[in-house]
Amino acid sequence: MNWEVVGATGEWAGAIAVVITLFYLARQIKRSTDQATADAESASQQEFIVLQDGLTDPKAISVMRRGYHSFSSLSDQDKYFFHMKISTFINHFEAVLRRAEKGLVSQSIVQTYGNVVITLVGCPGGREFWAVAGENFQELSTKYINEHIDDGDWDAMEELYPYFLDKETR
Repeated sequence: MNWEVVGATGEWAGAIAVVITLFYLARQIKRSTDQATADAESASQQEFIVLQDGLTDPKAISVMRRGYHSFSSLSDQDKYFFHMKISTFINHFEAVLRRAEKGLVSQSIVQTYGNVVITLVGCPGGREFWAVAGENFQELSTKYINEHIDDGDWDAMEELYPYFLDKETR
């Protein structure tokens, strides 16, 4: 038996094993990345549902409807409530933007939640709120809102979702 042939065959088999291992590792990394993305999107959606649930009680509905039209006309207590509710949506959106930077959520998720935030901050009362509190938020959400605040169509919102509004303030 020729030892050179045996050595060459061993090197060839080793090279094939390395290539197979690399393909296996690439596949595992892709699966892991896909799972991390799915988990991040699911978490974003679950967090958003919790935020929405916080707007279903009668007091929240009343304050938010009035606040959409005029932040300045709210009582101090209602301004605080409106501020906290809008802030939770903006802070959630900041987390979504950070996940997007890492490739963990799709641009579709960013656009969906961005539209919600722009609608909240772009309404007349939301603009008043943003003028007072806008510089107190984190960098990514502040930049996004400042770039897109004029994209919101409050008149269309009033037509499409009249139940969001307090009839007495229209």
